[in-house]
Amino acid sequence: MKRLVVAALLCSFAFHAHARRIELVAFPSLDRDASGASVIVHAILLLPPGNPPKGGRPAIVALHGCGGMYSRREGHEQQLSSGFALRANPLLRDGYAVLFVDSFRSRGLSQICTTRYRERTVKIGQRRLDALGALAYLQRRDDIAPSRIALVGWSHGGSTALWTIGRGAPSGRDPFFRAAVAFYPGCAGALKAGDKFRPAAPTRIYIGELDDWTPASPCVALGNEMAARNEDLLVTTYPDSYHAFDSSIGRVVLRKDVPNGVHPGQGVHAGPNATARDAAIASMRAFLRERMASETVDRKAR
Repeated sequence: MKRLVVAALLCSFAFHAHARRIELVAFPSLDRDASGASVIVHAILLLPPGNPPKGGRPAIVALHGCGGMYSRREGHEQQLSSGFALRANPLLRDGYAVLFVDSFRSRGLSQICTTRYRERTVKIGQRRLDALGALAYLQRRDDIAPSRIALVGWSHGGSTALWTIGRGAPSGRDPFFRAAVAFYPGCAGALKAGDKFRPAAPTRIYIGELDDWTPASPCVALGNEMAARNEDLLVTTYPDSYHAFDSSIGRVVLRKDVPNGVHPGQGVHAGPNATARDAAIASMRAFLRERMASETVDRKAR
């Protein structure tokens, strides 16, 4: 079965050549199930071409949104979605290993976009523990540089990335994530946390000004508060852009099946804006290139 799944994954990457190898992996989350045992999280690891340099290659822990990370096309359910495969391309091209962490199927769910917030059984706090488990897993690998790992998330995964960084580095877990990038996260919780929100690594947030799923205004307010506290968290907004503006496929649609958002019950808009997408990806790549350079010294460690 595992060979069949790997073959399906390889087929899903046939349209590009940026992934040298694809591995199905699993690791313990810091989350616990009802019996007290560690939740085992499954993931897809994409490795770029070429052998890793001495000391290992840099890596990205990638966190999917509320729709999960797999394709919804019939017969392709074991494949990484084409949207996430395309999002991985620039990261692979820049030499990063990319670990897509499956927080939903690992807990028996496929998606939570159509579930009301108060009814969701997988919360950002649990996914934060998955991200920390992913960090520990990558740091145990000989082909990964343990101090050069960043966190990138989209939508619900962006909210998770923001909260993972904002809770501070857990004591006794060093090194921590070198950097974090959150695409269109929900920022209201981080803003409401006030001084309890303490970014443990430089962070960038990218969000559309027209986003009616996770609105930009709390993120802008958070960015202003971080600037006042001299924290390295910057927010960039993009005009004429909705949720998922960085998608490379499809068009802007009104999703009436989503009960949450700025106007609950009225649906939310999601879809690409090529100009904003290209600008955000270029900004992310430059940020990661600066932060992930081997000679980079963390500001807080000086």
